[in-house]
Amino acid sequence: MTYRQVFRFWLPLALAWLLMSVESAGIQGVISRKPDAETQLAAFGLMFTLSVLLETPIIMLLATSNALARDRQSFRLLWRFMMGVNTLIAVAALLMAFTPLLDIYLGDVLGIPQHIIEATRPGMRIMFLWGAFIGYRRFHQGVIIRAGNTRYVGFGTLVRVLVSGSVAIGLGAVTTLVGIEIGAVALLLAVIAEASYTYLVSRTDVNQLLETPRPPNRPPITYRQAARFHLPLAITSIITMMVNPAIERGLASMPDAVQSLAAWPIILSLMWFMRSGGMAYQEVVISLDDSETNHRLLRNFTLRLGACLSLIMLIFASTPLIQIYLGAILGVPDDLRKLVVIGAQAAFLLPLLTTLHSYFRALLMLCNRTFAIYQAISLGFVLTAAIVWGGIALGMHGITAAALGLTLGHGFELAYLFLSYQRGKAALRLHWKSAMAMT
Repeated sequence: MTYRQVFRFWLPLALAWLLMSVESAGIQGVISRKPDAETQLAAFGLMFTLSVLLETPIIMLLATSNALARDRQSFRLLWRFMMGVNTLIAVAALLMAFTPLLDIYLGDVLGIPQHIIEATRPGMRIMFLWGAFIGYRRFHQGVIIRAGNTRYVGFGTLVRVLVSGSVAIGLGAVTTLVGIEIGAVALLLAVIAEASYTYLVSRTDVNQLLETPRPPNRPPITYRQAARFHLPLAITSIITMMVNPAIERGLASMPDAVQSLAAWPIILSLMWFMRSGGMAYQEVVISLDDSETNHRLLRNFTLRLGACLSLIMLIFASTPLIQIYLGAILGVPDDLRKLVVIGAQAAFLLPLLTTLHSYFRALLMLCNRTFAIYQAISLGFVLTAAIVWGGIALGMHGITAAALGLTLGHGFELAYLFLSYQRGKAALRLHWKSAMAMT
């Protein structure tokens, strides 16, 4: 294996994550040009982070199907497992959207102003099936990636972005829908389009699995085994996404709460854009780290990739490029731009940390030490929340405290992941031997 091969495997996955970040930024650009932009941007950010929080148990279905779907028996069992989890996600989102749970969560727990809660409600009602479609899509993406067809993942995301952008621009131009309703409809229709595309292009790889019998010397996979593999990953995703509500709780206590809550989703989408290459790297390591030689090459690629991504973010956030992006492209109100710049500059190390996270998480998955990932995220969440709330209590602006908390929390998680990997190296060597035997 060469660096060129790793790059070609990684690039479509990175473009898929990159396009997803463009989707959110594009919708924010439409909302910024609608009436009551600050309230609608804050509501859109809350709707998006809450919807992501609700669908976190299925985010890692991609990793689960990638790692465990090997033949007819395992695919069929994992498909039923996926459908069961998706049903639970849809019910939870339905209850959040149509019962007082939304007021309890946003009002009593996060302390969000009431007029922003009311602005968030219509979007949540439109989006209640969003997570289920994402789960279906990510399950089939895992099968596609395992087969080496990563380009289809990028094409699917391109379909999603084109649909969301077209719908958002069209609704913004010809309807009187408020900003969050435009954003919710665009997101829902886009993920339905991407799920449909992914289903169609996965048929060849799925049929190949369905035609592959379980080897006689390998016992059938069980729901218990699937749950034991997936549950720590799901819990990890949930805790990861709980960081945003913790930050939103801190921002809601600021004197400029509406402005801070409106600026934060723009900062998040910018960080997502810059971190997308690192987020995509986990599947690369899971798929390609099958020998000691490849392991060393992937380690070196990791360091170079992470350093380049952080350097790009630092340059972007410290030059007029960010003002062009916020003004000419997104049309962000003037009073929010300074907050966005502060947050982006303070978080420039996150792309490097994200890439290293993906690398060590993948290694721990290959070692079957997924519980260590959950432990690292849990400790990192506590540290992040403590820094954000403590910084605000000591007089630090909420945006600065949030960026600093995320950076230090990720740094602590990385240290824990590294130590856990060091303890699991023997299991990784067994994985390499097994991979060599299968080839």
